Amino acid sequence: MTFRRTTCPQCRKKFTAEEKAARRLIHPECIEAYAEAEEARSERKKAKELRAQLRVERAADRKKRESLKPRAKWLAEAQAVCNKYVRVRDTIRGCGCISCGARPDAKFGGAMDAGHWRSVGSAPHLRFYLPQIALQCVKCNRFFGGNAVEMRKGLVERLGVERVEEIAAMQHVAKFDIEYLKRLKSVIGKRLRRMESRHGM
Repeated sequence: MTFRRTTCPQCRKKFTAEEKAARRLIHPECIEAYAEAEEARSERKKAKELRAQLRVERAADRKKRESLKPRAKWLAEAQAVCNKYVRVRDTIRGCGCISCGARPDAKFGGAMDAGHWRSVGSAPHLRFYLPQIALQCVKCNRFFGGNAVEMRKGLVERLGVERVEEIAAMQHVAKFDIEYLKRLKSVIGKRLRRMESRHGM
Protein backbone atom coordinates (compact mmCIF):
# COMPACT_ATOMS: atom_id res chain seq x y z
CA MET A 1 0.00 0.00 0.00
CA THR A 2 1.44 3.37 -1.05
CA PHE A 3 1.16 6.36 1.30
CA ARG A 4 -0.70 9.20 -0.35
CA ARG A 5 -0.22 12.72 1.06
CA THR A 6 -3.50 14.47 1.92
CA THR A 7 -2.14 17.83 3.16
CA CYS A 8 0.40 20.30 1.80
CA PRO A 9 3.70 19.97 3.75
CA GLN A 10 4.13 23.77 3.76
CA CYS A 11 0.75 25.38 4.47
CA ARG A 12 -0.80 22.22 6.02
CA LYS A 13 -4.07 22.74 4.11
CA LYS A 14 -5.85 19.69 2.78
CA PHE A 15 -5.70 18.89 -0.90
CA THR A 16 -8.90 19.07 -2.89
CA ALA A 17 -10.32 15.95 -4.52
CA GLU A 18 -8.88 17.05 -7.86
CA GLU A 19 -5.43 17.58 -6.34
CA LYS A 20 -5.60 14.16 -4.70
CA ALA A 21 -6.56 12.58 -8.01
CA ALA A 22 -3.61 14.31 -9.65
CA ARG A 23 -1.38 12.96 -6.82
CA ARG A 24 -0.38 16.50 -5.91
CA LEU A 25 2.44 16.59 -3.31
CA ILE A 26 2.47 20.34 -2.62
CA HIS A 27 0.50 23.42 -3.64
CA PRO A 28 2.24 25.26 -6.52
CA GLU A 29 2.21 28.55 -4.59
CA CYS A 30 3.95 26.85 -1.63
CA ILE A 31 6.89 25.41 -3.59
CA GLU A 32 9.23 28.41 -3.14
CA ALA A 33 8.48 28.84 0.56
CA TYR A 34 8.86 25.09 1.12
CA ALA A 35 12.24 25.06 -0.63
CA GLU A 36 13.45 27.97 1.56
CA ALA A 37 12.17 26.24 4.72
CA GLU A 38 13.91 23.00 3.75
CA GLU A 39 17.15 24.88 3.12
CA ALA A 40 16.87 26.57 6.54
CA ARG A 41 16.18 23.19 8.18
CA SER A 42 19.21 21.73 6.43
CA GLU A 43 21.38 24.61 7.66
CA ARG A 44 20.10 24.16 11.22
CA LYS A 45 20.82 20.43 11.03
CA LYS A 46 24.37 21.08 9.80
CA ALA A 47 24.93 23.66 12.56
CA LYS A 48 23.62 21.21 15.17
CA GLU A 49 25.90 18.46 13.89
CA LEU A 50 28.85 20.87 13.91
CA ARG A 51 28.10 21.89 17.52
CA ALA A 52 27.90 18.22 18.52
CA GLN A 53 31.22 17.52 16.79
CA LEU A 54 32.85 20.49 18.54
CA ARG A 55 31.53 19.26 21.90
CA VAL A 56 33.07 15.85 21.27
CA GLU A 57 36.38 17.42 20.23
CA ARG A 58 36.44 19.73 23.26
CA ALA A 59 35.68 16.79 25.57
CA ALA A 60 38.52 14.80 23.98
CA ASP A 61 40.89 17.78 24.33
CA ARG A 62 39.88 18.28 27.96
CA LYS A 63 40.41 14.57 28.68
CA LYS A 64 43.83 14.71 27.05
CA ARG A 65 44.84 17.83 29.02
CA GLU A 66 43.64 16.24 32.25
CA SER A 67 45.62 13.07 31.54
CA LEU A 68 48.77 15.21 31.19
CA LYS A 69 48.09 17.27 34.33
CA PRO A 70 50.46 16.31 37.20
CA ARG A 71 49.23 15.35 40.66
CA ALA A 72 50.58 18.61 42.12
CA LYS A 73 48.28 20.59 39.83
CA TRP A 74 45.25 18.52 40.83
CA LEU A 75 46.21 18.98 44.49
CA ALA A 76 46.39 22.77 44.09
CA GLU A 77 43.06 22.93 42.22
CA ALA A 78 41.26 20.76 44.80
CA GLN A 79 42.70 22.90 47.61
CA ALA A 80 41.57 26.11 45.88
CA VAL A 81 38.00 24.79 45.55
CA CYS A 82 37.91 23.69 49.22
CA ASN A 83 39.26 27.04 50.37
CA LYS A 84 36.69 28.96 48.34
CA TYR A 85 33.92 26.72 49.70
CA VAL A 86 34.98 27.52 53.27
CA ARG A 87 35.15 31.27 52.59
CA VAL A 88 31.66 31.30 51.04
CA ARG A 89 30.24 28.99 53.74
CA ASP A 90 31.48 31.15 56.63
CA THR A 91 30.58 34.42 54.88
CA ILE A 92 27.00 33.19 54.45
CA ARG A 93 26.92 32.21 58.14
CA GLY A 94 27.96 35.76 59.03
CA CYS A 95 31.28 34.70 60.55
CA GLY A 96 34.31 36.96 60.83
CA CYS A 97 37.91 35.84 61.26
CA ILE A 98 37.88 32.76 63.49
CA SER A 99 40.99 33.98 65.32
CA CYS A 100 40.38 37.69 65.90
CA GLY A 101 36.80 38.26 64.73
CA ALA A 102 37.86 40.91 62.19
CA ARG A 103 35.61 41.61 59.21
CA PRO A 104 37.85 43.53 56.81
CA ASP A 105 36.33 45.12 53.72
CA ALA A 106 36.88 43.29 50.47
CA LYS A 107 39.86 44.60 48.51
CA PHE A 108 41.94 43.66 45.49
CA GLY A 109 43.56 40.28 46.09
CA GLY A 110 41.09 39.40 48.84
CA ALA A 111 41.09 40.24 52.52
CA MET A 112 39.99 36.86 53.89
CA ASP A 113 41.60 33.44 53.60
CA ALA A 114 40.57 29.91 54.47
CA GLY A 115 42.83 29.11 57.41
CA HIS A 116 43.78 25.59 58.53
CA TRP A 117 44.04 25.09 62.29
CA ARG A 118 46.41 22.15 61.82
CA SER A 119 48.56 23.39 58.97
CA VAL A 120 48.93 21.58 55.66
CA GLY A 121 52.65 21.19 56.37
CA SER A 122 52.24 19.56 59.79
CA ALA A 123 49.03 17.61 59.07
CA PRO A 124 48.76 17.03 55.31
CA HIS A 125 46.12 14.34 55.90
CA LEU A 126 43.75 17.08 57.14
CA ARG A 127 44.27 19.56 54.31
CA PHE A 128 40.73 18.92 52.97
CA TYR A 129 39.04 18.27 56.33
CA LEU A 130 36.44 21.05 56.32
CA PRO A 131 35.65 21.19 60.10
CA GLN A 132 39.22 22.34 60.84
CA ILE A 133 39.23 24.99 58.07
CA ALA A 134 37.62 28.36 58.73
CA LEU A 135 37.40 31.93 57.47
CA GLN A 136 40.47 33.82 58.65
CA CYS A 137 41.77 37.29 57.92
CA VAL A 138 44.99 37.68 55.93
CA LYS A 139 46.73 39.21 58.95
CA CYS A 140 46.10 36.15 61.18
CA ASN A 141 46.59 33.54 58.47
CA ARG A 142 49.67 34.89 56.69
CA PHE A 143 51.39 37.32 59.05
CA PHE A 144 50.69 35.53 62.36
CA GLY A 145 51.34 32.03 60.96
CA GLY A 146 47.69 30.97 61.28
CA ASN A 147 47.29 32.41 64.82
CA ALA A 148 46.68 28.81 65.95
CA VAL A 149 46.05 29.53 69.65
CA GLU A 150 43.25 32.00 68.95
CA MET A 151 41.93 29.82 66.12
CA ARG A 152 41.64 26.90 68.54
CA LYS A 153 39.55 29.07 70.86
CA GLY A 154 37.30 29.98 67.95
CA LEU A 155 36.91 26.34 66.95
CA VAL A 156 36.07 25.37 70.53
CA GLU A 157 33.26 27.96 70.52
CA ARG A 158 32.04 26.70 67.16
CA LEU A 159 32.50 22.92 67.47
CA GLY A 160 32.95 22.21 71.16
CA VAL A 161 36.08 21.17 73.03
CA GLU A 162 35.57 17.42 72.47
CA ARG A 163 35.40 17.83 68.71
CA VAL A 164 38.49 20.05 68.66
CA GLU A 165 40.44 17.53 70.76
CA GLU A 166 39.32 14.80 68.37
CA ILE A 167 40.71 16.81 65.43
CA ALA A 168 43.96 17.41 67.36
CA ALA A 169 44.34 13.65 67.88
CA MET A 170 43.70 12.64 64.26
CA GLN A 171 46.80 10.83 63.01
CA HIS A 172 46.69 8.81 59.83
CA VAL A 173 48.37 8.67 56.46
CA ALA A 174 46.37 10.02 53.55
CA LYS A 175 47.63 9.53 50.03
CA PHE A 176 45.49 11.68 47.80
CA ASP A 177 45.75 10.10 44.36
CA ILE A 178 44.66 11.86 41.18
CA GLU A 179 41.29 10.08 40.98
CA TYR A 180 40.47 11.09 44.56
CA LEU A 181 41.45 14.71 43.87
CA LYS A 182 39.31 14.80 40.72
CA ARG A 183 36.31 13.47 42.63
CA LEU A 184 36.88 15.82 45.56
CA LYS A 185 37.14 18.86 43.28
CA SER A 186 33.95 17.85 41.47
CA VAL A 187 31.90 17.17 44.63
CA ILE A 188 33.00 20.29 46.53
CA GLY A 189 32.64 22.36 43.35
CA LYS A 190 29.00 21.26 42.96
CA ARG A 191 28.24 22.03 46.61
CA LEU A 192 29.87 25.45 46.21
CA ARG A 193 27.86 26.29 43.08
CA ARG A 194 24.59 25.24 44.74
CA MET A 195 25.40 27.35 47.80
CA GLU A 196 26.30 30.40 45.70
CA SER A 197 23.16 29.97 43.59
CA ARG A 198 20.92 29.59 46.64
CA HIS A 199 22.27 32.80 48.18
CA GLY A 200 22.52 34.80 44.96
CA MET A 201 26.30 35.09 44.99
